[in-house]
Amino acid sequence: MSYTVMCTFDLKNATQQDYNNAYSDLAQIGMRKVVVGVDGNGAGTQRVIPTTTVIADNIAGTSSDQVATVFRKAIGAKFRARRLKSEIFVVAGAQGFWAADRT
Repeated sequence: MSYTVMCTFDLKNATQQDYNNAYSDLAQIGMRKVVVGVDGNGAGTQRVIPTTTVIADNIAGTSSDQVATVFRKAIGAKFRARRLKSEIFVVAGAQGFWAADRT
């Protein structure tokens, strides 16, 4: 089955370079700050998601809890390797729809 994984995080006492490094590390495991969807005309629409949130889609796994646990461990390992203190929240669910807007 295919899953979507979303992670939001806070880094404690972090610099801009710490955040840049974190996003680079997250990109290595397929997580990104921009999602692409299909608008009403069938065209691809890019949306930047809120700061300190990343998403990965089309992730193969056996269950949402298995996928969330794998990503939580991978993200934690990346941040620990950089000695970043963080709070991490990971959600995984069956591949589905999302909606975004700007105001």
